[in-house]
Amino acid sequence: MTADDLSCLAKNSEKPNTLFFSFGKWCTPCIYHIPTFFVIEKFYNVDLYVLLVDPESHLLTKEARDMVLEAYPNAKILVIKDMESKGKSKKYKDFLKKITPAQFENIDDMSKYIVLNKEGVVQLVTNYKDSEKDPDWKDDKPMVKRIVLPLLEKKETQTKE
Repeated sequence: MTADDLSCLAKNSEKPNTLFFSFGKWCTPCIYHIPTFFVIEKFYNVDLYVLLVDPESHLLTKEARDMVLEAYPNAKILVIKDMESKGKSKKYKDFLKKITPAQFENIDDMSKYIVLNKEGVVQLVTNYKDSEKDPDWKDDKPMVKRIVLPLLEKKETQTKE
C-alpha cells in the first residue's frame, strides 16, 4: 500500500471515515494500543485497517499479521509497499512524508492513527506528542477520545420497542 492507495480505499469505502493504525510486532506501544483501535469499530461508523510497516515478504510481517489475526480474526491488514533498494525505516519515513498533511508534525514513530474522510483526504496523523501529557503511555484511550473520536461518526443506536 502507498499513501495514494490509502486515499483510494477511503474514497471507495461505504463508511464516512477510514482509520488506519501503523503496527509492528516489535513495537511495544503498538501491542498496548491495538485493543483501543479495534474497539472503535463497535461504536463508530468507520472502516479499520491495520497497516504493517515491515517489508512485504519479511518474517516480521508474517508474525505481525498472525499476531493481529489471532486476537482479531476479522482484521483487515495492509502492508506498506516496499520501495526498491530501501529498507523498512526509509520506506516508512517516505510513506509518512507523503501521508502527513502540513498542519501535522511528521514524526516517524509507530502506533499511529491515520484518519481519512470519504473524499480520501487525511484528517489526522497522530504521533507520540499527542499523548505526552497523558498519565500512562500504555493507555492511548485519552488521546483517542480527545483527537481521534471527534473526527468519526458514531453508529446509530437501535432502540428496542
